[in-house]
Amino acid sequence: MASTSTTAPLRIRLLTFDAYNTLFKPKGSLSAQYAQEAARFGIHVTKNAVSQNFGHAYKKQLDRAPFYGLQLGMTPREWWEELVYTTFLGAGANKQDLDPIFGRLFDSLYTRFMTAEGYATFPDVDKTLAELKRRGFQMGVISNSDERVLSVIKSLNLDQHFDFVLPSCLAGYEKPALEIFDKALQIANVSPQNALHVGDDAEKDFQGARDAGWYSVLLERSKLSYQDSAPALVQDAPSPVQIPNTIMSLQELCTILGSPSSLSSTQQQPKAVSSNP
Repeated sequence: MASTSTTAPLRIRLLTFDAYNTLFKPKGSLSAQYAQEAARFGIHVTKNAVSQNFGHAYKKQLDRAPFYGLQLGMTPREWWEELVYTTFLGAGANKQDLDPIFGRLFDSLYTRFMTAEGYATFPDVDKTLAELKRRGFQMGVISNSDERVLSVIKSLNLDQHFDFVLPSCLAGYEKPALEIFDKALQIANVSPQNALHVGDDAEKDFQGARDAGWYSVLLERSKLSYQDSAPALVQDAPSPVQIPNTIMSLQELCTILGSPSSLSSTQQQPKAVSSNP
């Protein structure tokens, strides 16, 4: 039997995107937001102290209670509450000062990161999604996150572009698990060979999707300065085109994909797999 050509024609019908650092990012510094909010309640810590301690506390919390502690009976909110409390203590907050006001402080932070108050979209997002939607693609979000990603996407007015949003806490699996990609296929009613996922994590997004039989593209935003104006949106694409392994801006998808029709790919044809026995 002949091997599959690396430029075999394909028909992409479904495009999915990671959320955090793909579609949106914290407004300014996340650590600065923590420090500023704490100051409103009389807790004074520096953004550098928060930054230095958040990563350590986050890893420790993941090791102790992976996947938001769901298998331990925790809720995502409880998981984050423990993490934020540990972060502030590690950043130098006095326990006697922190304890009486922490409930209100945490409520304020938790709510902030449910909305556009805490996040901003990248400059290439809205026009690109609108154009891809106009061209007829089904589109969704697959995110390793709690349910707040639903309200964040709505608050940023991104929900108009998507047919579904699939947070890992509701899917019951996290990327790179095959099952979360299969759930997206079930929602969209497409085959993995007709799906392409875009995200910024090489293991969870790019390789996870590939292992699930999808096409995938790694978004490497760090190579592009977002202090500059976003490049003009390309309306038309030549055919055939090629799907690369990496892009620096979502706007490149408009050139790469054209419309839901036959394309050529430089990627090896993914192997169709399923989480079902």
